Amino acid sequence: MSGAAAAAFVMATAPAMALVPTNWVVGPSSPENFTAKSTNVVLSINGIDMTCTYSDAAGSLHSATGNPAAVGTINPVHFGKTGEPCTSFLGTVNTVANTPWTLNVTNYTAATGVSQGYISGVNARVSVATCAFTVTGTAHGTYTNSTGDLKVAATPTELTVSAPTAGCAGVVSAGDHPSFNGDYYAVVTGTTTKPTIVGS
Repeated sequence: MSGAAAAAFVMATAPAMALVPTNWVVGPSSPENFTAKSTNVVLSINGIDMTCTYSDAAGSLHSATGNPAAVGTINPVHFGKTGEPCTSFLGTVNTVANTPWTLNVTNYTAATGVSQGYISGVNARVSVATCAFTVTGTAHGTYTNSTGDLKVAATPTELTVSAPTAGCAGVVSAGDHPSFNGDYYAVVTGTTTKPTIVGS
């Protein structure tokens, strides 16, 4: 996706001993704006890997209560850049992300500083060769405070294809479920400081 971001921050199956919090504190302060970059984004569908060696995102984080709790917004997210496009064996992949997407958290492990959760509202239009299609849904993952790593790893049925063009026949169909994986490294906008998310 090459699209989709989505996105973005926090997520995956909660490890053993993970705390199930209802109070979430964003640091160094709340609200906090962030930027993030990735060099390893892969959207895979029906054996076709669409790979981005460059992707970036931005947004805002804020403290919140609840479980799940919406602690952030991702807007915008880009896949590829001039001179470094996303690629596949079918050719160059172009993705337009329709944002904002929402960052939600569900669990927190204090010993590792890792939050689990998901990005909701993922929506992106993907084009490759004569085929174009839309990907929507959610994407689970994890966020690690010490490294600023938002590791996105959408589970098999979280994302769904819709509105494929005629050029997708035999390649991508409505109802297909792509996988999406990538590591986005976040910093507070304009700094090298990594934002933190702590649940209690």
